[in-house]
Amino acid sequence: MHLSFKAKLMTIMGIFSILLTLSVSLVNQHRLKNNLIASYATESALVEDTVVTAVSAADKAFQLSDKDIEAEMRAHSDKLLRKYREQPDVSAWNYQALKEDAAGMDIYMIDRTLTVRYSSFPLDVGMNFRDTGGTQSSFAQLLMDRLNGNHFSADGIDQESNTGMLRKYSYMPTPDHKYLIELGLYLDDNPVFQSFNFLEISNALIKKYSYINDITVYTTTGKSVGKRGENGKSLLVSNQNIPAFNLALKESAVRDIKGDRDGNPVTYRYVPYTVQFDTGVSRFTDQRMIEIVYNDFELQNKLQQNNQIFLLQLIATIVIALMISYFITKLVAKPMYLASHDLLTGLSNRAAFENALDSTIARSKRKQHKAALLHIDLDNFKRVNDTLGHDAGDSFLIEVGRRIRSAVIDSNHVTARLGGDEFVVILNQVDDRQSALDVASHIIQELKRPIEIKGINVINDLSTTVSIGIAIAPEHAQDSEELYACADRALYHAKRSGKNTFSVYDETTMLEAIAQ
Repeated sequence: MHLSFKAKLMTIMGIFSILLTLSVSLVNQHRLKNNLIASYATESALVEDTVVTAVSAADKAFQLSDKDIEAEMRAHSDKLLRKYREQPDVSAWNYQALKEDAAGMDIYMIDRTLTVRYSSFPLDVGMNFRDTGGTQSSFAQLLMDRLNGNHFSADGIDQESNTGMLRKYSYMPTPDHKYLIELGLYLDDNPVFQSFNFLEISNALIKKYSYINDITVYTTTGKSVGKRGENGKSLLVSNQNIPAFNLALKESAVRDIKGDRDGNPVTYRYVPYTVQFDTGVSRFTDQRMIEIVYNDFELQNKLQQNNQIFLLQLIATIVIALMISYFITKLVAKPMYLASHDLLTGLSNRAAFENALDSTIARSKRKQHKAALLHIDLDNFKRVNDTLGHDAGDSFLIEVGRRIRSAVIDSNHVTARLGGDEFVVILNQVDDRQSALDVASHIIQELKRPIEIKGINVINDLSTTVSIGIAIAPEHAQDSEELYACADRALYHAKRSGKNTFSVYDETTMLEAIAQ
């Protein structure tokens, strides 16, 4: 079934409109998606900067009182050294009394196995820094270096392993290097630290941004600063995240790792940070690792909403585009149709035929196959006009055009009316001469069937028949004009041969085949 010209035009314009709309919509949707992701990334970067700034502010604020605290810790460490020289049996010391004398600082005696043997803080007695594993190995080495050294040293803000409370620790080796005297001072009550508490800032950020699950600041040993785990002890980096933690620490670069939290997928981001002091002395606790736990629920929801909006806009735009295509088709279909079609029969007109024949000849040369031209003329057509009138003649031509078109089954072939009672058929590709003869025979047979107009069988009563001339390219001609001339000569020969027949062009004899 052949589509009408209007349907073809409507289909082409509809497809073009849909493709154009789809491409523009996809570009816009992709741009909006990238903007959402970029906005999410920008906010995440701002959160990281805010946390780093808060940690830095707390460290620098604490530095204001840190010198006085360290001086006091050094003084108490010197007292303990003097006591050690007087009484080296540290098992006999009264550690609670020594704590009171040290202004409430807890005292720890660490032996060469890096085990806390004696302390004013009983909970930590027996703790071994070599057995903690994970991120603690570098700290164990540091403790051993301090035990073998001869100098007082102090760290910045740290966290007590068994309680999770914030502490500042100092270290002084005994002269015989059997023990490392450690002092620990709680910082939670320090007014300067309370004024610049980054924990409160972190909690505020978590409440403000729904895509942040948690923010934790860790020391290089993997202990959190200011947070406790479910066991009440210092919160530690989760075992599955230790490789990413260590890599970020080693390379001083941000590292992400996918994981889950409460059964939901999240991203753990580790942001290394170093406390910037003006002393030029690097301390173990001067390095921090900020862990920010992100979820992308909000981003995915926005992307899903964006997709839904995109689909609705796309559907609406396609509907509008199709409506516009329909109205444009109605406006231009008829003028375009008339430009290439015969108004009476609906077949192609002479201009369209000439263009089609040129294209067919060019294609047959390029692909090296045969094409055929059938030149058709009605016999005794004048009798119809003279007997029944021109309106009956028009009706007869319309029916003839319909039957010729029905006889040419392949939609790739072209049927045209050149004017008056003259028709043509272009067979774009034929296997051999017989294929063209079969089409011509079919047309003749179709036009032998009765055609009744105004109660008269025009075929029988007025003896209207059809004659056909056939020319084949490139056998008979190499160009369209020459092929048309050959078909015209063959048509003339068919008429001279008695009409109601077809003839194939032959330059010498014009052999004729009579239709069966």
